[in-house]
Amino acid sequence: MDLYWSLLLLMGLSSLSLVAAFDDTLEAPSCFELTDDKCPNSNISFWIYTKSNPNGTKGNVTNLSLLTPQRPLKVLIHGFNGNRDYTPNDQLRSLLLGRDYNVVSVDYANLAKEPCYYEAVLNAPSVGRCLGRMLRTLLYHKIVKNEDIHLIGFGLGAHVASFASNFLKEPVYHITALDPAKPFFLVSDLAKKLDPSDAKFVDVIHTDVMMLGLLDPVGHVDFYVNMGLSQPNCGAKNKMDTHACYHNRSAIYYAESLSSPTGFYGYHCSSFKDFVSGACSTKDDVQLMGLDVSPQSARGRYFLDTNDAPPYAMGRTNKLNRQVMGRTYVNDEIMKKMFGIGTE
Repeated sequence: MDLYWSLLLLMGLSSLSLVAAFDDTLEAPSCFELTDDKCPNSNISFWIYTKSNPNGTKGNVTNLSLLTPQRPLKVLIHGFNGNRDYTPNDQLRSLLLGRDYNVVSVDYANLAKEPCYYEAVLNAPSVGRCLGRMLRTLLYHKIVKNEDIHLIGFGLGAHVASFASNFLKEPVYHITALDPAKPFFLVSDLAKKLDPSDAKFVDVIHTDVMMLGLLDPVGHVDFYVNMGLSQPNCGAKNKMDTHACYHNRSAIYYAESLSSPTGFYGYHCSSFKDFVSGACSTKDDVQLMGLDVSPQSARGRYFLDTNDAPPYAMGRTNKLNRQVMGRTYVNDEIMKKMFGIGTE
């Protein structure tokens, strides 16, 4: 896919319009929006994984006890055109099981398949509602405690996590948003997207702020990796596949954080303008990004760079790339205006 497809998406056209814009001889795809709020739903499933059951079992109301009681629970939520074995599952699940966490992978593939992005956004609240019901059942039967629930959502899945948490009487303790999706989530109504009130602690990793992911902070702490503008070795900056690589890299960085002896350390800066101008120092507030982020002290925007190839973590470094020009498909004049460069 080239850049034009994505631009059409950002303009607010439905997935049906995207197809028609290129070939009016194509049959309409089987895109659909759920018409009821019933849970369980045949299009939404939950797969249970434990260290002793790494291949997983499809969950239902009778076998949720397969989860090891009172163990921390990590819920992995895929994004658009994903499934229970796609990002962030393929990067994270085995590593989390290795730490003896309970893992639940949400699968709503039929509701978020390509090219039905518009319908996927409409279906996301229903997926969140059914996930919320499942979590409520776990809490009621005391299989898990609220403070042990950690939702990890990628792209569209980050917003699904927010809808699930809002369904509960008390928000979950922790949501991690891996490059939360931008298209159709540039709205002012916080009930329709991820925001800090959705959990007691929300940490966010931004890796594609110019296209598929959100630019604005939406968590208690927001980490901008390589400024969120581009990620190394992903391809030409004007190709859609390149932005998909940027987007997916958020899960790869998070996965590396589980075992990295070096660590991803971000440096606090109140704005992009201050970061680009060098107004904030790398000697000031520093926070670790990833699974071991501090819910107590990590607040605000943090910036960090990576190596060009794995291992990506650079640890603590004073060498940060503050250049924005030429790193994206957007021309320099727009970038200057967007990030306040050269203005008072």
